[in-house]
Amino acid sequence: MSSTATAPGSRRVPARSVDDEGAVPFADFAIGEFADLVAMSRELSRTGDWVVRTPFGLFVHGYDEARTILRDPVWISMLAGVAMLDGTGQNRTGIGSNGRAPVNFNAFMARARRDAPLSTGGEAMRARPNVLSLEGDDHRRLRRLFGRAFTPAAADRLRPFMAAHATRLLEPLVAGGGGEIVAELCDPYPVPVICRLLGVTDDDWGQFGRWAETIFGLFDGDAEAVVRRLGDIATAQAELGAYVIDLIERRRREGADDLLTELIGVTDEGDRLNEDELIGMVEALLIAGTDTTRNQLGATLAVLADRPEHYAALRADPDRIPAYVEESLRYIGAVRTAMRIATTDVVVNDLLFPAGTVVMIGLHAASLSGGCPAHAATDAATPTRAESPAAPQDHQSEHSFDSYGFDPAVPREHPHLAFGSGAHHCLGAFLARAELQEALRVFVSSVESFELSEPVQWKPLSLGIWGPSRMHLRLNAPPLAERVPAGTLPPADVQADLGTSAERDRYLASIAPIRRAIHDSVPELITRPRFPPVLRLVVTAARIGWATYAGRLLDRRLDPDERREQIYRRLRLAATKLGPAYIKLAQLIAAGEGVFPDALVAECRQCRDQVPAEPWTAIRSVVEAELGDLDSRFAEFDTEATAAASIAQVHAARLPDGTRVMVKVQRPGIRRRVERDLAVLAWLAPKLVGRIPITALANPPALVELFAETITEELDFRVEVANLFEVDRALRATTAGRWQVPEPVLDGVTERVIVMSPVAGRPLSELRSEDLADGEAAAIFRQMNDALLHGACMSGVFHGDFHAGNVFIDTEGTPPGQPPVIGLVDFGITGRLEGPKRVAFLRYVVGLLTGDLQSQIAGMIDLGAFGPGSNPEQVIADLRLDRPGFDPLELTEDEFTAEFRALISGLLANGARIPKELMLFIKNFAYLCSVTGELEPEMEVLAQFERIASSFFARNGVRMATEIGFSPAPDDVDERIIRQAMGISPKHERVTWRLIRGRRTDLKDRVGNSG
Repeated sequence: MSSTATAPGSRRVPARSVDDEGAVPFADFAIGEFADLVAMSRELSRTGDWVVRTPFGLFVHGYDEARTILRDPVWISMLAGVAMLDGTGQNRTGIGSNGRAPVNFNAFMARARRDAPLSTGGEAMRARPNVLSLEGDDHRRLRRLFGRAFTPAAADRLRPFMAAHATRLLEPLVAGGGGEIVAELCDPYPVPVICRLLGVTDDDWGQFGRWAETIFGLFDGDAEAVVRRLGDIATAQAELGAYVIDLIERRRREGADDLLTELIGVTDEGDRLNEDELIGMVEALLIAGTDTTRNQLGATLAVLADRPEHYAALRADPDRIPAYVEESLRYIGAVRTAMRIATTDVVVNDLLFPAGTVVMIGLHAASLSGGCPAHAATDAATPTRAESPAAPQDHQSEHSFDSYGFDPAVPREHPHLAFGSGAHHCLGAFLARAELQEALRVFVSSVESFELSEPVQWKPLSLGIWGPSRMHLRLNAPPLAERVPAGTLPPADVQADLGTSAERDRYLASIAPIRRAIHDSVPELITRPRFPPVLRLVVTAARIGWATYAGRLLDRRLDPDERREQIYRRLRLAATKLGPAYIKLAQLIAAGEGVFPDALVAECRQCRDQVPAEPWTAIRSVVEAELGDLDSRFAEFDTEATAAASIAQVHAARLPDGTRVMVKVQRPGIRRRVERDLAVLAWLAPKLVGRIPITALANPPALVELFAETITEELDFRVEVANLFEVDRALRATTAGRWQVPEPVLDGVTERVIVMSPVAGRPLSELRSEDLADGEAAAIFRQMNDALLHGACMSGVFHGDFHAGNVFIDTEGTPPGQPPVIGLVDFGITGRLEGPKRVAFLRYVVGLLTGDLQSQIAGMIDLGAFGPGSNPEQVIADLRLDRPGFDPLELTEDEFTAEFRALISGLLANGARIPKELMLFIKNFAYLCSVTGELEPEMEVLAQFERIASSFFARNGVRMATEIGFSPAPDDVDERIIRQAMGISPKHERVTWRLIRGRRTDLKDRVGNSG
């Protein structure tokens, strides 16, 4: 076991990085109850891998590796990471050499202050220093000062109060023969203990409990629920802060025998805790010491409810209570994970974690895997617990050699990690242990026997802290005929479904070098040749030249709009006659609604629907060349194509086992024709600058480069399948909606053929408003934009070609109030943003959504949208972007013309171009806006954008802070910012799709008159 930080300039190159395709196994396990959790942990340990990639990030489950990361100062806590993870080697954009920006935690948290009531003086949501959010010398200082008060002796002094308090809570339950133990005992137990520790009067326990409950809502797994409660959370934090300030002042005047008085007086060589640090300690104590204890107590009682013989043994020997508490913490710990961030490149067991990598440490999973009996490896003669007469019998799979069972009698090889390890080992561990021991001691002494009267209701396992939410017990009552299980017994020792696919992981790893080779070939393909293919050039030039210049003769009597439409029509016809490569180029433009002129998009869209299929004999030849004899591979194969496009066509088929599949087959000879046409386009493009009426919107050389980048990957279907796998994994990481993608048959995937499952539903563009229930159009819009945002900004991969033939909606069997299933097909065009490119894109999107022009333009520069060396301030000045409230449609015709020409001049001066990923993102977004506007023209657009952005920020805020230097709060997106981004003045009270489409038409007309 090793963990080694990699210094800048170090020559050591590990075999793998966690960012390498297929380097870390992917797992997508479904956990519905505790038995699933134990089964998952056991199965993970059997794989031999100690880290897996899940839809929600990297998950470290190996005990040795988890403990190593927790104890290595190179890895810091998530809260501390927001404050401390800053790059080195600052460049023009403020982004460090690792692609991440300096982080200021106070600036990050200040964004949440907008929720603070005016009466709080702006103190709400303030980031106060505490042991949870600091690292290094600052963290050591606070632990040194606080540690003097959090000792075993200090916890022991509170044991009499803990026992008396637990007795008061339990007495009514015992007298009544039972009750709901969570609400009556577990939930109200910890807060008064903390209050007594701090010196808070008994009358204020209730208020402290309400503050704790509200503030802890910040860690809810439901991001939208957090957004709705931010105001309440801010108010609770402000009220708690004011109370503690008053209490500090009273203790300074007149001390008492409590923790706060002791901390006020604590000194270390003259060093004292200041007011902010004291308040921060109280907040941390409430957050870290309330929900954890109440859930752990409930989980411990649930474990004993499932094991009456253990409970009887415990009543017979109460001195074993500490051992039972420790085993409960290991076996069913309430805190399941901890987040850590790598502050520099670090190697763990020959696996590189780049600086800024966030990992989830599986505290519970690692405690289970590391809980082997201390004697298991060396003392094979030791009898199992089932053989030991002194040990109570339990579930058949629980024995002393099984670390996935509950057995307090067995000494474990390693200590559990329920309280963490290393610098952030829980400071209040002594207090928590005392609380649990005293509560259990009171329960054991008061209750002779107990059992469940109904099944336990558990909190969702998706939450960070877990335990029972409702547990109704019968106390000291005759046993029921059939005992109600609590759900804490380990599962039978059978293989669990981890949702892993070693086959997919190996496939992705094998495709990585192919993808790199394709990417490296693009510059050569688009380098302007000295001598292009002459015959093809003549034909191409003749057809494009005729389409462009014929209007001077044929269309001279038409008005400007009609002349442009005729040029677009002739260009589309020329593309059709020139063949597949040019049809593909037209299809790329057709998907660029909002990027290219509407008339051109509409004309090119016909290339999507009117591509003739290849003859069946040619298609059969391709299939048999790739897969072998067709009749032996397929029971049925339709000779008529169900769809035909520029690169390939699709046929329905059936496998020998009866499975229905779709077979995508590449057109014969397409690669040679594409490479020849790229050479022609590369030679022609520089000559067309300024000669086509749309050049102001798309410069031809950049368009050819974009075309080459997309079509070269599309020509290798093996890469398309890898794209499908990665986009599928990114979709699983989104929390909204349901998705469907084809399942490839991997032994039917080659460079020119894909055999895959069909996708159900109807094309999105074929839906009408009457086909959808109220709110479904908005739900589809939000779900697809959520996937687009998360894929591009967080996963670094997204489907790059939303259009009518690639997006399907399946409304069959959709539960009321739930969005329909969205299906995606055709993953040939995929946006990929790796490393600094993804961080730059995130910076651009956050800047766009929050109205931060500096971040927006800095991100675009790093994406390559402006020339090398561009300065954000200069770009903003040249493009005249910093004009709040500016609405171009409020200008006169002369002003608009001057404005348009100034914009074009500024773009050219800064070397503007549209990078591939930005182009794909924008055209996807434009398509979604267009189709949603057709389905529901009167939809309130601003409300939808606010909801999408707020949810995105709420889910990913902390990670954003580690990567771009600040984390926008959900309320950073408001109507004013969205209006500014859309260029819509406040005079339009309602912003609907109908209004936006009308404005687009007006802008198109004005641009045409100014071009």
